[in-house]
Amino acid sequence: MPHCLIIADDLTGALDSAVAFAQTGRRVLVARRISALPDVLRSAPDVVAVNTQSREIPAGIAAGRVDEVLRALEPADIPVVLKKVDSRLKGNVAAETRAAARALPGRSVVAIPAIPDMGRVQREGILSGEGIAEPIVIANRFDQPIEVPDALEQDALNRLVAARRDAVLWVGARGLAVALARQGADPSAAALPFLNAPLVIASGSRDPVTLSQFAQLRELGPVVEAPDGNPEAALPEGPLAMVTISDGGGGLDGAVAGARFAKALALELRRRRPASLLVTGGETANQLLDQLGVDTVEVLAEFRPGVPLCRIETPWGSVRLLTKSGGFGGPALLREIANELRETCDGDGK
Repeated sequence: MPHCLIIADDLTGALDSAVAFAQTGRRVLVARRISALPDVLRSAPDVVAVNTQSREIPAGIAAGRVDEVLRALEPADIPVVLKKVDSRLKGNVAAETRAAARALPGRSVVAIPAIPDMGRVQREGILSGEGIAEPIVIANRFDQPIEVPDALEQDALNRLVAARRDAVLWVGARGLAVALARQGADPSAAALPFLNAPLVIASGSRDPVTLSQFAQLRELGPVVEAPDGNPEAALPEGPLAMVTISDGGGGLDGAVAGARFAKALALELRRRRPASLLVTGGETANQLLDQLGVDTVEVLAEFRPGVPLCRIETPWGSVRLLTKSGGFGGPALLREIANELRETCDGDGK
């Protein structure tokens, strides 16, 4: 059995929580879908994260997927179990937590969706801060008794987790994952993150945060637009190529446009054969990896806070993968990553 199990409702959530454990030298594998879990377990990793793909589906089906994950394991024998939730408590939080708690009777349920390092904190049961338009009463998003401790800074959250001696079902986001990963960890064993050129940056997100980030990327070179998911041009040659979905003006359903974008992008990547890939938007990343036939992701390190660096095996070979949720990061984040690659290439004489 793994030391830690993470059950997440989308791919970026699985990755950005799992990466906290990779930072401490543990071997971390992510099952992109529940059907990939047996293969992941056969590799005997220290940490297993599972994407249930359940944030946008009916609550009953979402709970059933959590049940399915836990039936494949012996959860009572796993020391650390984290039900990863969105830090703004979007999705089927109540139904999925209830399903996890049912499989782990006797464990206290402790909810800490706060990410203090991002400015999202919880005090007296209220979640507020950066990116949260209206304060959220955390207990109102659950339908069972939970503990909701204060979490105003990461160091305090680390101490809170370290002080618990009872059996706990943890419910939270990246801040909680960082605190859990620190227990019995060896940070010196973490891999050093780096990217190889060429890099493709692709966005299937229309979140204002990502739009702001791409506005700065445009200063580095041309960005291929993909109205309603259809790229207007091939990805350019060179160390850096950028492409983003955009509104085609026809009122096309977002899910349809996203699926179209993932399919077209996969074809371009097979032609372009990048060594590194940065994808923003959890559903875009998930659909793209579907198109590339990738079911298992190895998490290596944290390239930037909230941006995990992973390794995947693609039809053209091993690729370094960065993922970022659509609503995460400051306006300069993507540009900083692209500039680092450009500087590396310049330094190597490429």
